[in-house]
Amino acid sequence: MTRLDGWCKRCLSIAKYIYAMRNIEVKRPRYFINSLAKGLTVLQTFGEAGHPLTLSEVSNALGANNTTATRLCYTLTELGFIQKDGQRRYHLTPKILTLGHSYVSGLAWQEVAQFYLETLFKEIQETVNLSILEDSEIIYLLRIRKRKYLPFDIRIGTRLPVYCTAMGKVMMAMGPPKKTQPLLRTLVFKPLTARTITSLDKFTDELDKVRRNGYAINDEELSIGNRAVAAPIVDRQGYAVAAVNIAVPTPDYSRSQMEKILAPKVIQTAHEISEALIKMEAPLVTEGSSQRKGDKPKTLPERKGG
Repeated sequence: MTRLDGWCKRCLSIAKYIYAMRNIEVKRPRYFINSLAKGLTVLQTFGEAGHPLTLSEVSNALGANNTTATRLCYTLTELGFIQKDGQRRYHLTPKILTLGHSYVSGLAWQEVAQFYLETLFKEIQETVNLSILEDSEIIYLLRIRKRKYLPFDIRIGTRLPVYCTAMGKVMMAMGPPKKTQPLLRTLVFKPLTARTITSLDKFTDELDKVRRNGYAINDEELSIGNRAVAAPIVDRQGYAVAAVNIAVPTPDYSRSQMEKILAPKVIQTAHEISEALIKMEAPLVTEGSSQRKGDKPKTLPERKGG
């Protein structure tokens, strides 16, 4: 996968998930434009594949004939979103970045959250991140990195499993049950390190601990040499809709130090972001909330006690 393909995939994923968070859906089938849907499906197919595709591969992915695939690829080529190489394979162009990145970067809630993350970063001088939940993965939306110490790079749009990440645990533990409970049945546990949780029973026990504490810790469960502590960003109902974490190299902080020093700081930052976004009625936080505007929002301590 090229760097461009990777960025395209991330931007498409971000745009797709943010639209889903806003609960945008077609309510009147007669207004649905099939050709537009197929064109967007082509772009999504390229993003998920992560490599150039032949016309036949596009056709198969769409479940359409070669004539339809040809017309779609021709149109997207003319618009500058894809292009054909010398081997008659199609691949995404840099123009595709405008579809996801421009949308995400223009969100008001992101600017608010960024402010609090920068404040936290200046105080602790350690990497801080914000992510949201998509299926059984977290997807990074904001990141301020101090230095690279992981064997792989994490960027905006990166996806990681929920069971081995602090942000994943906290959103699974404190997210709306209607969303999180079905996900538990779909989890596939893979031992990424010797510390990775590899069974549903152990993961469920871990989630109970997260609910009691109000924060989650990843103790070298994703990668040896890395620890992270996360807290939830909650909506008016007190359910997690996003998460903030502090990630540090293992030699710099023991688990005890993570709990005593960094956990209170990430909880406070997540609480501040929650309160700010609830007050401004940002879609990321208030989407799906049935609580009346005049009601007092639940605070993080109230959620912990629930």
